[in-house]
Amino acid sequence: MAVTSCGAALDRKGGVLRTKNSGDKVDALRKRANEIKAALGAVQAKQRKQERLDDRRLKLLIGMAVVADVQCDDAAEGNQRKAYIAEVLARNTVSETARTFLKVKGWL
Repeated sequence: MAVTSCGAALDRKGGVLRTKNSGDKVDALRKRANEIKAALGAVQAKQRKQERLDDRRLKLLIGMAVVADVQCDDAAEGNQRKAYIAEVLARNTVSETARTFLKVKGWL
């Protein structure tokens, strides 16, 4: 590849590929695009982390409300609610370690 006196690069057929200035602009734009991609990745990672935290908090709050509801003043009503929750837990708990824990704690 040859370079002309004005700084343009020539291909083998004699056509101009790009001048030095346009090459600098392309390189600068590529660098900026890479910076934007990195910044976008960081923002997306932060959003995913926040979504996981929100999901964990939601589950904690729901669980606390359910446990509080089972521990109501009326023992018969509380036992009925606990039996319903035990059915839900039995249907939706697939991990054997989690099932064992729930059994030890009296929920299964």
